[in-house]
This record gives sequence, structure tokens and C-alpha cells, in this order.
Amino acid sequence: MAEDAKLDFASLLDDLIAASEAVEPQPREKIAAPSLRIDMLEQIERLQAENISLFPERAMQEYGSNAGKVREPLKEETPPHLQPALEDLFFLDPQSIARELGIASAKKPEDLDRARRMFAKRYHPDRVPEEFRERAALRMQIANMLIDDAKRARR
Repeated sequence: MAEDAKLDFASLLDDLIAASEAVEPQPREKIAAPSLRIDMLEQIERLQAENISLFPERAMQEYGSNAGKVREPLKEETPPHLQPALEDLFFLDPQSIARELGIASAKKPEDLDRARRMFAKRYHPDRVPEEFRERAALRMQIANMLIDDAKRARR
């Protein structure tokens, strides 16, 4: 570097670049690539499935009389008032969604939040049959937009 004490930034940077080019680059050490290229969850599930027969007495002790029985998975029943009314999924106009949300009668932001949660419980795309999920997602977007607009208007 130059000995001048009053270097400006550009000349200092030029000196540093020149100095770094003058030094021979050191060969980099080759680092081994990660050797663990497996899906750990899949391996854990495989090991558990393979070892079930290793501990039959423990299974009997833990699960008792249910150890050998295979049960049908329980269907989670949704209360009727939370089941989506599939005919409502055809309406995408903001006015009908706003009526359903009850935005006009909501006085406080908490009321709007409650309306959002109830609407999501009833019409969330995960709760409707697959062929209606796209429409349900659109209705959720419209409802969220309407609620956000109503909150802004009440500030």
C-alpha cells in the first residue's frame, strides 16, 4: 500500500485489490459432501415397522386386549352448524359474503375477528370436498379482504 496517510477510499480499494491479486491463491481444501443422503423419517418408519414383531409381550402389556385388533380410523364428525353449506360455495359476490359474515352489524374489531374465525371454521378449503376447494379458497380470500376493509373503515 502507499505510504501517503491521506488516501481516499477509491485509491485504498485499488491498493487492496492489487495486493490481493499479487498474492498467489491458496488451493482450497476439498470438503467432503454430506454423506447422509437418506430420508430420516422414512428410515425411522421402516425400522419401527420391521421391529414390531420383536416385542409382542410389550405390545400386549401396553395395549392390552387391543394389541391384535385392527380398528377402522374414526371419522372426525363436524357439528352440523360448522359443516360447510356446499350451496353457499357457489356465491362469490362480495355482497352475499358480507351478509353471511355480518359485517354491517359488527361494531368492534373483535366482532370482525370472531366472524373471520367462524367463517374459516365453516368454509376453510381443508373442510370441503376436494372439488370445491378452489371456490372455498376464493371465498376465504374475499371474506378476509372484506373484513380487513371493514376494520380499516372503523378506525
